[in-house]
This record gives sequence, structure tokens and C-alpha cells, in this order.
Amino acid sequence: MDVVVTGLGATTPLGGDVPSTWAAMVAGVSGVRVIEEDWNVPVKIAAR
Repeated sequence: MDVVVTGLGATTPLGGDVPSTWAAMVAGVSGVRVIEEDWNVPVKIAAR
């Protein structure tokens, strides 16, 4: 079976692409935030 990697992609709490996600990780940025909206879940923080 052949596998072809055509690129990298990421959509994370730190960014919408690989470069911005990597830059935020290297800078020590956290994607976790306090949830202000009512999500009807029993948590108060999340990495959306």
C-alpha cells in the first residue's frame, strides 16, 4: 500500500493552521479558556 502525504493541517484552540499553532505552542500559549457561554455541560474551562 502506498501513502502520499500532501501537506499538514491543524485546527486547534491555538490556531487555525500549523504555523500559528506551532508558534503559540513554542510561545507557551494555552488554548484553555473559561467558558462564559451556557454549553449545558458540567465544566467551567475548556480548550474549544
